[in-house]
Order: sequence, then structure tokens, then C-alpha cells
Amino acid sequence: MFTNFDSIDELKRSVYMWMLPIITVALVINSFLNNQSQFDMIINFTLIFWFSVSWVLAFINRGIRFGEYSNLLLVSLYHVFTLYDVVHNDLATTSGSLGDFIVWMPLIIMLFFLVLGTKKGLYYSIFIFLITVTIAVVHSGQMTSEPIDSLTQFHAANIVYILVLFYAQNMFRAFTERDFFKKHAYIDSLTRIANRHQIDAWLEVKLAAAEEDEKPFSIIFFDIDHFKKVNDEFGHKIGDCVLKELSAIVSGNLTDGDLFGRWGGEEFMLIINDTGGQAYEKAEHFRKIVENHCFKGAGSLTASFGVTDYQSDDNIESLLNRADEALYASKNSGRNKVSVKEPS
Repeated sequence: MFTNFDSIDELKRSVYMWMLPIITVALVINSFLNNQSQFDMIINFTLIFWFSVSWVLAFINRGIRFGEYSNLLLVSLYHVFTLYDVVHNDLATTSGSLGDFIVWMPLIIMLFFLVLGTKKGLYYSIFIFLITVTIAVVHSGQMTSEPIDSLTQFHAANIVYILVLFYAQNMFRAFTERDFFKKHAYIDSLTRIANRHQIDAWLEVKLAAAEEDEKPFSIIFFDIDHFKKVNDEFGHKIGDCVLKELSAIVSGNLTDGDLFGRWGGEEFMLIINDTGGQAYEKAEHFRKIVENHCFKGAGSLTASFGVTDYQSDDNIESLLNRADEALYASKNSGRNKVSVKEPS
């Protein structure tokens, strides 16, 4: 249940899978524990049957939208006719109260918003509310003060539930959108790996940790050799596919602690905890992976790598300058190589 969902439909399906059995069991218990009229029994067993069908639809992931709207219709009818039955047959003739009828109100309004969304859910909730108010007003002349007080509290609570759920949905949407934009501000839109903003943030953290806790690290700067030729010969669509494929194969070979992102264009960066010869070996490992891979639509390609270690007086600029110099040393010596730029 507690997983990340790629769409609102997946989230809603999960809610239905968990909540429908709970509500169904509650209705079954309610049916056997209370002395109900034949009308109430028919409504309860209709809901129990159709909630069970809806759960099956959610389980097989088919016809969920049909299940949603049919449940919305059934629950709305249940809500209106049950209130009418209670008001007409109980409150208008005795000094009773609504009893446990009000217990279901939050779930009913929640269903309205879940199925219809924030705006339509608000309108529909108000529409149903006005129907119930009309029922209460029509029968108010036949009721004593106690039933009127009970109905007044019921409708006041109804308004509170509607407003709370409406503003809660807007609040959750605002937080969700903020988190979405915050997350995607640090993700490259093409390759779905970290972008330059995220790399800068990582480097700041790494530099601070290296200075305060003496945790050394290295960066590996690399790019695809003759990438312009790939775009010119095969087109930019294939070029984009190459970038995504390269990102996928590198991401699939990272070890714990490795940080990988796209610097821009065909340039990528690895931030690793290895230093010295181990950093060189890791760069060489990735060079061979790229060299031995056949890219769809473009065939065999190579990449050039530049490696440098952190030194005590480094900042982001000095670190990147050395890595860039190492990368260009690889390119100037024939490409498809790993070069190391030692701190001066």
C-alpha cells in the first residue's frame, strides 16, 4: 500500500483495493447487529454485493471507471433515500435521532471527491447536501425540537466535511505539485538521471564532507566520442536514444555511493568515493562497458574519460577544471581513453 504511484489512477485503485473490503465487512456486521427494516436490508445487501463486484474489478484492473461511477450512484441513492426514510418514518413521528447514520458521512463525501475530483466533487457534494436539506425542511413542521436539533447538527457536520475535504485536497495538490517540481528540477528530462543542478548540489555536499570529515572522493568526467557525427548521420532522435541508452547502462553498473548525472549535451559525470588507482580502474571499467556495447540505431561507440581526485583546497570550479583538462587530454591523445589529472 505504501508505495509511490506514477498516476492518480494507480493511487485510486490502491485505495479501492484496501477500503472496499473494510467497508463491505462493516456493512455485513451492521446488517446482522442492528434490527433493520426490509428497505434497509435491501440497500445494505445491494451495497455489499456491488462493493464486492467493484473490488473484483479493481483486482483484475478492468472496468474500474465503471465501478467508480456505479458506486457513486448507489452510495448517493443510499444516502438520500436512507435519510428520507429516517426523517419520514422516525424523526417526523418520534423524538428519535439520526443514530449511526452520521458515521458514514465522511466516507460518503470522500467518495464524491475521490471519484469526481476536487471541483466536480465540491459541486456534487453541495448538490446532494441541498437535496438532504430539502428533505429536512419539508418534514420540519412535523418534528419536535430534538429531531430538528439532530438534523441541524447533521447538516452542519456535512458542511464541515465538505469544506475540510475540499481544502485538504487543494492543500495536498499544492504540496504534491511543489514536491513534483522540486524533484524534477534536479532530474534531466531526457535521460531521467540527475541533471547539472543536482550534480552541483552533490559536489557541495561532497566538498563539505571532505573538509569536515576528511572523506576523499573523485570525479569522472566523460563524454561520447564524435557524438555530433551520430546526430548528423543518424538524426537527433537516434542521438537522444544513445544518450538514454548510455545513461541506462552506466546507471545499471553503479556501486554503492556512486553518484551519476548528465552535465549537459553528451557530457556526463560520476562522483565516486574511490580515489587514485581505484578511481582510474572504475573509469576504465565504464570505458570498456561503453566500447563493448552496441547502441540501437548507432552501433558501436566509444567515450573519453577524465579523472581527478579531491584535494584539500579544492572548490567546485577547481575540481571541474582538472577533470575537464583530463577529459581533453584523452580526446587529444586519440579518444576512447582514460586520463588522470593529478592535483598540483
